Amino acid sequence: MRVLVIAAFILAASSGAATAGSGSGGNKSARATRRPNPRTGRLAPAFGELLKAHKRGDQAALARVADRMGLVRLAEATASNAPGVGEAALTALPLARGGVLLIGAATDQIGVTDWPRAAAAAAALGTLLDGAVPTALEEWEVPPDVVARACTALRALAWRSDAAVATRLAALDAVAAAAPSCGSGADLAPLARDATPALRRAALMVAAAGNDRETLLRDAIGDTDRGVGTAATAAACRIETRTGKGGKVEPPPAQAIAAARTMAAAPTTPPEDAVEMLDCLAAAGTPQDRALLDELQRRPPSPLRDRAVELGVRPPPGKP
Repeated sequence: MRVLVIAAFILAASSGAATAGSGSGGNKSARATRRPNPRTGRLAPAFGELLKAHKRGDQAALARVADRMGLVRLAEATASNAPGVGEAALTALPLARGGVLLIGAATDQIGVTDWPRAAAAAAALGTLLDGAVPTALEEWEVPPDVVARACTALRALAWRSDAAVATRLAALDAVAAAAPSCGSGADLAPLARDATPALRRAALMVAAAGNDRETLLRDAIGDTDRGVGTAATAAACRIETRTGKGGKVEPPPAQAIAAARTMAAAPTTPPEDAVEMLDCLAAAGTPQDRALLDELQRRPPSPLRDRAVELGVRPPPGKP
């Protein structure tokens, strides 16, 4: 019952938030004095305090301000037109207790043409829907249609050709993060053929879990952009993606093994991709592959060295 009462307050605030935050009133909101929290009666921080914590990048302070502000006031802040306030509030949503109740408020900011704000909304939704607390949506009684609308909005933002590339990338990252609540982004596979390499890479990482995985990865490994090729090779090599429900591990494609041999140790390969490629070398297990893994184990500490050690393929002393 308590959750329902809080949700009712939030829905009422959200329905008028866009109006309250528009026009000249937006700047006034940033300078507004403290207001009483409708739930606790305590004075809530002004928007300026939220903005100050956000500018400092102080997550702990941002969380404290958000909790003192309350969800109703925080919902108003997400729609504020005052410079930076909306982005600050959206960043604070996942940090606030009961922040999942503001999924709808964040979704309302996805369709704006203020691309930094839309990107902040996407990032907030990605975190709120990432399933880190599997029971959160149920415990706070978030309606399924609110979740569905958020998932649809994230996908729509990823498709928006008029949006800034950085904003579309934020949407793709959010789709990947929100998979536990929204499902995989396999429907975004066509974006893996976009003209922009950064979008191809991001869409590939999201869509690689779909039924078109093999074709998608095969084409992307040979992509003219190296960043796309390394991401595809890493996805094809990753042992988790090759492990079936029964625990059976499928061998990596020969194309991925060949690419991993040339790119895993290359200094131009992104470290996060190189680490995944080592699974291909371990699976192939030829003398040349073992020699490369052995050499990587002797390198200075790094994620790549640590993964080579973890694979445990270094031959015992005295063995060839």
